[in-house]
Amino acid sequence: MASIATAKTSDEVEQAIETYALPVGSSRIKKNSNFNIALNAYAGLYIGSEKIGGVDNNYKIFNAYGVTAPIGVSVSTGINKYTKNAWSTSLFFSIIDIGAPVAFRFKDDKTEQIPSIQLKDIVSPGVFFSLGLPRLPVSVNLGWQMGPVLRKIDPPVAGKASSNYSRISISFLVDIPLFNFYTTSR
Repeated sequence: MASIATAKTSDEVEQAIETYALPVGSSRIKKNSNFNIALNAYAGLYIGSEKIGGVDNNYKIFNAYGVTAPIGVSVSTGINKYTKNAWSTSLFFSIIDIGAPVAFRFKDDKTEQIPSIQLKDIVSPGVFFSLGLPRLPVSVNLGWQMGPVLRKIDPPVAGKASSNYSRISISFLVDIPLFNFYTTSR
């Protein structure tokens, strides 16, 4: 997480992920185990409802959407573990969300240096129920998250939230296990 937070270029972010991520196909570990605890990342799109402190204290239906890339700890179990159609269910606890830098890179892959980002800008605690789909490294997450301070990046400025906000959302994500802490099977 520190390597990603301090990366100055897209090449440095890519290098950090490649250095620490488990090999391609590692999302199957959750699907084929009785119990798994892992450092996990997800990357994809969300739609949901946000509540902004001091501005609007009620959730509005589907008033928020965008790119999300939370990193945290997942506690998982497999369903249909011994077949090709194995699923997984997880309780995922997000710690940070690097969605703004990821969204920026989707729009602009030519800019070498992004604005300065500190760890406090991407801290985003939350809890999600995650359903890992069979035969794909894809999950659907439903849950709650405190929004990160960093909302968007428009060169050369980082747009930051002026108030605390929280989000209830459903996300469609690529499942990227980074490190397994504990796994049992059979």
